[in-house]
Amino acid sequence: MDEMHVAVTKGGKRKWSLEQKMGIIGELNSGVDAAELCRKYNIHAQMLYKWRRTLESGGKEGLKAGSEIVAKGQYQAALKKIDELERALGRKTLELDILKKSFELKGLKLPEGI
Repeated sequence: MDEMHVAVTKGGKRKWSLEQKMGIIGELNSGVDAAELCRKYNIHAQMLYKWRRTLESGGKEGLKAGSEIVAKGQYQAALKKIDELERALGRKTLELDILKKSFELKGLKLPEGI
């Protein structure tokens, strides 16, 4: 893995392939010093350890370029929040429909923006 070509995005960020990340993590796990790997591949130690944590928690799927692994608890909390917001939106829509209907029945004009 001495000669490594890394894709570069339009923004100038490097995009490491799954195989490249796996190789670098393999070197780290085999006992190569993290500082040495960081110098060799010109990456931050934080990125190196993040890749390793992601591999441990999400497997190879988590290491694929551009993917992000979210904890199950965070995912479930987000789904719960979405449900709450959808219910609130439904209530507000119903309230607005009732308001519109009452204005219509009284022959009044709705204020601008409603």
